[in-house]
Amino acid sequence: MARRARVKPVRTGLLHVPVSDPGAGEAVRQVLRHLRGFIVLHESYAADQRHWIEETLVRWGDEEELDLILTIGGTLPAPGPSGDEIVPEATSAVIERPMLGLAQLMRAAAWDACPLAMIDRGVVGIRGRTLIANLPAGAAPAAEFIGAIVDQIPDVLAHLRQDEEAMSHAQAMAAEAHDTDGDVDADADLPFGSGADEPPVKPERRGLNAEDFADFLRRQRGDQSPGA
Repeated sequence: MARRARVKPVRTGLLHVPVSDPGAGEAVRQVLRHLRGFIVLHESYAADQRHWIEETLVRWGDEEELDLILTIGGTLPAPGPSGDEIVPEATSAVIERPMLGLAQLMRAAAWDACPLAMIDRGVVGIRGRTLIANLPAGAAPAAEFIGAIVDQIPDVLAHLRQDEEAMSHAQAMAAEAHDTDGDVDADADLPFGSGADEPPVKPERRGLNAEDFADFLRRQRGDQSPGA
């Protein structure tokens, strides 16, 4: 019998900068609800002061041991060296390993819906075993950005936790080929714990419900068309 991967809770924190944005917080929560296991344990706000932001990120990651920290706001361009829109600088100061691909994916995926996506300066990176990602202010933009990377978060966390479920590139490609074709090259690397006489077991995809997410975005934009 195929072994079922245990779903581990994703201990999450939401940090608003420079003021609380309840609409954006709820939008992000709604995206996370489409996946199993995300639990928002902390939600707070910090003023546009780097030491406050950095201190919160470090405390939530190192002391509270959160798996995921999402900041909301403070990511647009601003004249230097002012204290405005400084979340990317504060985040860069505390992360130890950048995740450039995830930051690029958020901007590229949100571009059609968010005209300013490509000038957003948000970063994504790792501190210890915590993933930190910057989201823009506003309910619809924040939802677009987190929605672009939410499927990749469990894979990142599996590597940070050093779980046996964490797959290499070759294993992920083999699992994708098996899911698409119903078969896989016998010489391909097998995913975590699959015996040579068993087909690779692809982890369950935990993605957004596209129709529900589209309806949510239409409601945020005030679209009263059918289905909104």
